[in-house]
Amino acid sequence: MFSVESASINGVQCDPMFASEVAAGKKANEEINFSTDTLEENGIVEYTDIELTFKVYDSNDWSADPVGKETIHVYPYGEENAVAFVREAQATDNVIIDNDYVTVIVTGYEDDEIWGYTANLFLLNKTDKTVMFSVDDASVNGFMADPFYATSVSAGKCAFSSMAWSDTTLEENGITEVEEIEVLFRAYDADDFMGEDFANEVITLNP
Repeated sequence: MFSVESASINGVQCDPMFASEVAAGKKANEEINFSTDTLEENGIVEYTDIELTFKVYDSNDWSADPVGKETIHVYPYGEENAVAFVREAQATDNVIIDNDYVTVIVTGYEDDEIWGYTANLFLLNKTDKTVMFSVDDASVNGFMADPFYATSVSAGKCAFSSMAWSDTTLEENGITEVEEIEVLFRAYDADDFMGEDFANEVITLNP
């Protein structure tokens, strides 16, 4: 199995969800496609540095070590023209966590037709570890309501993300207007669950 374990464009994490199984001794021509809507919405229209971490493994033996794993860069305009994305602060930003390790910003809220009530986030990983961002003990207007949120960000990368509550979840609790969201927001080493958290804070949001 040939897969892309992680990927970024101009330093912004983007998951192409790529995996291709190739039989023993065979070849395959494949394409890696990215969804670029979020990038374009944030002014990223020239893709100067595409970073891909490939992992190749035996699809019949998940416990075996990878056959190969390597990170490569593709510089469409030349390496000398590679530019890392830096997000400009907005007046509507709500910086909920900011320390030496991670930054978490709530950039806005929306009623998504598919996912439901959504809080949009910008995540920044300042460490040399893959950081898992997750939410526990979530409530909306005082009612327990789990957005089932967890997302990882590779070392030194940033990501646009969102946590959402389905319409069904809100309706079951009689919530017609979201007034308060409370979550326990955690950030920790994705490869060391016993390590000390990079962040562990109870956050209250008032959309």
